[in-house]
Amino acid sequence: MDFIVAPLHGEKLIYLTPGGGFSFIFTVCLYFGALVTIPVIVYHIYRFLQPVLGRTSKKFIISLVLLSTTLAAAGAIFGYMVAIPAAISFLTTFAGDAVTPSLTAESYLGFVVAYLLGLAALFQLPLLLFIFDHVRPFPPGALLSSQRFVIVGAVIAAALITPTPDVVNQMIVAGPIIAIYQLGALAVYMRRRGERRQNRNQSPVAPAQAELQEVSVPVSASVLSTTPSAESQSQTSKKAQAHRTVDGFSATRVRSAPSTVRLPQRSQPVVAERPAVSPSAAGLRRSAPPVRSIDGFLVS
Repeated sequence: MDFIVAPLHGEKLIYLTPGGGFSFIFTVCLYFGALVTIPVIVYHIYRFLQPVLGRTSKKFIISLVLLSTTLAAAGAIFGYMVAIPAAISFLTTFAGDAVTPSLTAESYLGFVVAYLLGLAALFQLPLLLFIFDHVRPFPPGALLSSQRFVIVGAVIAAALITPTPDVVNQMIVAGPIIAIYQLGALAVYMRRRGERRQNRNQSPVAPAQAELQEVSVPVSASVLSTTPSAESQSQTSKKAQAHRTVDGFSATRVRSAPSTVRLPQRSQPVVAERPAVSPSAAGLRRSAPPVRSIDGFLVS
């Protein structure tokens, strides 16, 4: 609890309901539990995607997660150490001595969580620029020419994040956003410079030239017989007749005789001839007496 109320510099929080203290501690525990479960969720998502990822993709995702965690921690530390104390000091002294500030526990906790989450998300801007440039490279000078839009967007984002409409509080948040955008543009520039240096150091590789060889393909006589000769072509052109089309222009109609194609004939099956039987052997076969078997039947 001392960590949460440290930016107040000794000021006490109040609660207006009997269960206000319990709900305040319970809400702090919920936020802390959600913060602790984020690494576990990221780890299980990585283990789920690990079988379909290559070695390069694994290194890229691990470095991406580490860089995102570092930027989020930097944003939260900046909000806790600089933005929240400055905002509270400005807001509590803005009305002067005529009004005594009494901060409730619920309003203070919502104020702190909004600042920390908003700054942790805004500090991801360099990483987003790096990813966008990796997927689709920005044209040269695009990041520098769009600085005016970034300044306007930073002021609007600061107005949405900060719960109060004062200009000083918005500038405390918008200033780091603009500085972070400059860091992202510098990271993209360094990446482009490293790629150009790597491409310059690589020696050009000459493409392999395939050797072409002339291959003589034998043409069979059947193919030559189906090819129309010059005489047949001249006879066909003489048969061309002029006719008029639908649009009125005359055109020639050529009637060509169908080309004859010789198909290979199927070979006839060879039938084996039976050997001729001599008359003497035939007479012996006919004159052979019948033979009776043991069971009484005749056997030829």
